[in-house]
Amino acid sequence: MNKQTIIKNIIAFGIGIAVLTYLISVIGFEKIFLLLTRIRIEFFIIAAFFYLLVEIASAYILKIAIEKTATDGRIVSRIGLMSITLAHMCGMLYSAVTPGRVGYYYTAFSLSKKTKNTRSANIGIITIIHGVYFLTKAFLCIVAAIYFSTVIISIESLNYLLILSIVPILFVILIMLVIYTKIPNRIIARIPVLCSTLGYITMMQDSCKRIKKDVLMKIALGGFGVWVLMGLQWFFIAKSLNLDISVLMALFFQPVLATAMFIPISPGGLGFAEGGGALLFKILGYTPEAGAAFILLIRLNSILVDSIGLIDMRAKDKAK
Repeated sequence: MNKQTIIKNIIAFGIGIAVLTYLISVIGFEKIFLLLTRIRIEFFIIAAFFYLLVEIASAYILKIAIEKTATDGRIVSRIGLMSITLAHMCGMLYSAVTPGRVGYYYTAFSLSKKTKNTRSANIGIITIIHGVYFLTKAFLCIVAAIYFSTVIISIESLNYLLILSIVPILFVILIMLVIYTKIPNRIIARIPVLCSTLGYITMMQDSCKRIKKDVLMKIALGGFGVWVLMGLQWFFIAKSLNLDISVLMALFFQPVLATAMFIPISPGGLGFAEGGGALLFKILGYTPEAGAAFILLIRLNSILVDSIGLIDMRAKDKAK
């Protein structure tokens, strides 16, 4: 990681902390702290179990995509699910502390040492997987807006939900432009500092185009499966806070609030996701402090589980 990237990440982290501090001061530190000190640990642990299933399922989807995608006309060697899960979890850990969650691309670098795929090929595969996920998320956000419209009446509230639905759609459009058009190539070719990356971009695009339709279908179906498992994680986090939330409502919270975590201003949307949670909970008749505490617990629960992925970094260091 170069000095410029480190400085950008520090600035982004500072922005996230500032937004979160302001949010907590407005809502009331005592209110949020009181909720967090009264959590039911048994439900928090159950939530962690479902998140672990989410990560294993996500890694399995990645395994299918990598093994069925050719590099230079060859099929890559098979890779163990445990190995790919650790690389995936470590990538998720990085994503939690980087703006736009771009730190997840660590997974591509780790897997390039374990398969015949190049880094650019793995980046391409990961990019298209997330493109499909965002498309799924956009659909679910729209369905969530329709579902929540049966609970809320305010037009302003519905507009908020619809705006959040647009965010993943914009991500999908951006990903499609990068993968299936030469527009980014032309832009990069005109920037001397970035010219050296043009070859990697081209290889990434070629790798994405090799992914077959049946694999894309499996990714999409897997995305819905991951959504259900993550919805269960969110349901048990709500239970740990003693919130009266149904499984169905938790399922629709997930695509709406998770979208805010991709806002590329602070690490993992820090502060903005908590603000979105406070606003959505208030709209639905809960307290803002419950919404902020809910997102904070989601972060903590996910980071604790993804910390298992640090084993992947340790294994790489030993290999050196």
